[in-house]
Amino acid sequence: MKRLWVKALVLGITGLLGAAPAGWSQQQNAPADKPAAKAPESDANSITVDVVGQLFSEDQSNLQDYWPALEKRTKDTWLALMPAQAQPPQSVGGTVRILCVVHTDGSVSNMALEQRSGKVALDRAAWAAITRSAPYDPFPSGISTDQVKVRFTFSYNGGGAAPVVKGIPPKPGS
Repeated sequence: MKRLWVKALVLGITGLLGAAPAGWSQQQNAPADKPAAKAPESDANSITVDVVGQLFSEDQSNLQDYWPALEKRTKDTWLALMPAQAQPPQSVGGTVRILCVVHTDGSVSNMALEQRSGKVALDRAAWAAITRSAPYDPFPSGISTDQVKVRFTFSYNGGGAAPVVKGIPPKPGS
């Protein structure tokens, strides 16, 4: 009985401090009726990858599983690089579009900023997400093309900011 009381006391104190004693798992420390905390959702921040150039239908079919994996890898990198102004409490919105070429070996070239967000930090994080994710996995075998032109679209917090397209700032009052 004394041992159970000591354990309850230790759990109560460490619960207040937010730490479990060495050797105790978080499961032992958490109340049974309370689910474990989840990582914050990032639904407001999204990325899409679209093929811009023409592909033979066979190549298109062979690459259909390639693009979601490339997109996930880039998004994971991007979320880790998310600028402070795109996170709460500021949660600045914006959209960044980057054109580039993905080669059969997974390397990336000819990157061009097609649409700016209006916030340099957001543009840089999107650019870095691609450069730090590359090289990607090589294309699957059986692809007849040696490169594919794609557009990455990064949407911060729903993309709410007025875009700056091809380096031309929006007109005042728009």
